[in-house]
Amino acid sequence: MNEKSLLPDNTGEIPLKKYKNIVWDWNGTLLDDIAVSVKTLNRMLATRALPPVTATAYRERFGFPVRPYYESLGFDLDTEGWGAISEEYVALYRSLSREVALTEGVRALLPAIRRAGIRQYVLSALREDLLEAMLERFGIRPFFNGVCGVDNIHADGKIARGREMLARCPILPEESVMIGDTLHDAEVATALGLRARLYTGGHNSAERLQRQGHAFHRMTDLLPELL
Repeated sequence: MNEKSLLPDNTGEIPLKKYKNIVWDWNGTLLDDIAVSVKTLNRMLATRALPPVTATAYRERFGFPVRPYYESLGFDLDTEGWGAISEEYVALYRSLSREVALTEGVRALLPAIRRAGIRQYVLSALREDLLEAMLERFGIRPFFNGVCGVDNIHADGKIARGREMLARCPILPEESVMIGDTLHDAEVATALGLRARLYTGGHNSAERLQRQGHAFHRMTDLLPELL
């Protein structure tokens, strides 16, 4: 994959504060779940006598669709089946989910965006019922005009789901920006015709995201553009 050309050349022409819609990613962006994601993966690797990964190594290689990444770590998907591995991951992650928290700054940022009159949406590769439950758990569901997850647990990506979101929600691409934490979010933004901002504290390393441009390090870095 060419990581130097995922975003269109005109990604940053319009200041963020001129947008009417923000499409948020969930895991790794609004939700700080890197430590739990790596812990979950390492428990799965340990049961198969495979070497663990560090958070640094994970962020350097993780991507969507997720299946090739698991194959690169030594999972035998032909024998076990991707469906079974996906179910195992979800079960382990949920058992550890009490350890996850919202990304620092999110609780202040979401109401500030709403006061500015900007509509907010969530687009995630997480199964939609699980996504809705987590938004309710953290008490932030009322800030969003729409929530779109997927209908499975296979983490294949979210471009198709994003197109469905644009078809049924009042989101004009030229008035909208996607905020995510992975190279896949850059791909999604390009496929949907959105601008993008990439948060460097998530599931991909700062170095990978900075090659795309328009990366930011803290949620508070967005405030001058919004308000």
